[in-house]
Amino acid sequence: MSKELWVGLAAATAASALFGTVFVPVKKVAVGDGFSAQLFICIGAFLASTFVHGLLDFPPVQGFAMIGGALWSIANAFALQIMKRLGMALAILVWNTVSCITGWATSRYGLFGLPAAVPASLTLNYLGIIVLIAGSFLCALFSGLFYGSMWIPITYMRSHPDKYPDAPADSISYLFSFFCGVLCTSICTFIIYSVIKRNKPWINPSGVVPTMLGGAIFFFAMAAFVVAIDNLDQAIAYPICAMAPGLVVSIWSVFYFREITVRGRRNLTWLGIAYGLTLIGVILVTVSKEVFLF
Repeated sequence: MSKELWVGLAAATAASALFGTVFVPVKKVAVGDGFSAQLFICIGAFLASTFVHGLLDFPPVQGFAMIGGALWSIANAFALQIMKRLGMALAILVWNTVSCITGWATSRYGLFGLPAAVPASLTLNYLGIIVLIAGSFLCALFSGLFYGSMWIPITYMRSHPDKYPDAPADSISYLFSFFCGVLCTSICTFIIYSVIKRNKPWINPSGVVPTMLGGAIFFFAMAAFVVAIDNLDQAIAYPICAMAPGLVVSIWSVFYFREITVRGRRNLTWLGIAYGLTLIGVILVTVSKEVFLF
């Protein structure tokens, strides 16, 4: 396998580990209705993106790329409440399934004006997607759809240099623009929420630092994610980075938060099957980039 594939796989692995850890600092903090926590998560992510933006010598902000950040922010506004009601492992598994399907399909079939990214083996790619989602079900459609669409504006810009001649060639240069959209939308959402609450928003002071830490973790997960996209293509990287974090979340949920009891052989068996399906799917999707089956 090529060096590009190994770099992309390493980046996807790092992104999956970080994505699966984003809500860990927040899990034991009272988030109320979630909207104030959402704001501080976005602030933490924006501050981290500002630091890296400076290291990149301040590339220009791309307004169209901010739309992707807005989509993510809208989805995340509901994520904390979904997690609170379903449990961290189940909630993230559910919306990651929808995100996986949306992100893979837009790149694989060239939806929304994007060029189709056809892997060497269609059979392995399709089989990988089927296995990835075999252990989950469709729920939290709203959040999953928006999560899966968040990178479409940036991919569109990179795929149409005739319309966006000044657009950067590397994905990481778009991250600050993305998180500008995240912050702006989050502030607007919080203002609307505060108006609805008659200027009495629910804010937990002890939750500010943990939620901002979760936001910073999310930024670095996104940074690894875009490196994976550049090296694997979105049709390969997106399913991996959407579904593999479920493994990390399950580990946190089982061994740290004790949401899923491991008493009894039956529970461990089902958990092992879920892990196995996800790992097989990740392998199939990854090798479909270069290995032709039929």
